[in-house]
Amino acid sequence: MIPQGYMERVTMRCCLLIGAVSLLAVPALHAQAAWPTIFKDASVSVALDTANAKRNPDGSYLTRTRWDYTELHALESRRPYMSMTQSALLRCTPVRVKRLTESFYSANGSVVREGSPPDPRNVQYMTWDRVTTGSDASKAFNAACSLLTRRDRRR
Repeated sequence: MIPQGYMERVTMRCCLLIGAVSLLAVPALHAQAAWPTIFKDASVSVALDTANAKRNPDGSYLTRTRWDYTELHALESRRPYMSMTQSALLRCTPVRVKRLTESFYSANGSVVREGSPPDPRNVQYMTWDRVTTGSDASKAFNAACSLLTRRDRRR
């Protein structure tokens, strides 16, 4: 025999549990915005973390990009990878890059090599690298500059 009020208590607890879980899930859904694809061709797709791209006082941007390749690539150690995330300072006029960190991932998403950032005191002494005209990097970074400058003009 079921005690009186037992089913109501169980139903109420279930409703409270579902409500608590959904309240916790909503901020998690907003925690990481989608990274829009800024460049795509037959060999690579490049996405930019626009939510966390920051404009610096000198006009450069601190960016994170994700590079997803259609074919295996290999590091100098010959370890294969299919995707890479890169943190870089990006200057848009003209397009120049200071690559800060690069992390590489296998086809199943496991880490192949995790990059470590340089000492922030040394970043000012790093050179601004040119990107090879017509390369995937050139097309991706030009697209990133276009998107970020357009975004900042609207603000």
